[in-house]
Amino acid sequence: MEPKKFEIRCAVHLFLIVDNKVLIEKRCNRDYCDGQYDVIASHILGGEDAITAIIRTAKTEVNIEIRLEDLEIVQVMHQNSEGVEYINYFFRSNKYYGEINNNELEFCEKLEWVDFKYPIENIMEYINIAIKNYIENSHNKFTFYGWN
Repeated sequence: MEPKKFEIRCAVHLFLIVDNKVLIEKRCNRDYCDGQYDVIASHILGGEDAITAIIRTAKTEVNIEIRLEDLEIVQVMHQNSEGVEYINYFFRSNKYYGEINNNELEFCEKLEWVDFKYPIENIMEYINIAIKNYIENSHNKFTFYGWN
């Protein structure tokens, strides 16, 4: 019998870092990790590449423009979240254009700048793992999370 082909979801995350502080958002009304913090993030839409997705997400969620030349891929994570597999792309940018605004009040209770360090209190666990690996092992850009 042929093994079942796995299905995977893909997401993008942005470490927007200015003066060693990262922009985080407090989640609400999402049915997953409500009350915890996240970075700017979204699923990749069908037919969309990861870079287009992170640029779209920054504009949609916080009203800023991120330019391709200001993006750096810093982590790729293969995640197993209760049997659902993800590939998460983590980008970093030190620049943005426009004025930050919470455009998703129904899903984001508040935006906050915090020190970019490990750990960040009350942030989703897999985000903290990506931060840790980026800070401590910047030469290794690949991470596993949620696998036995």
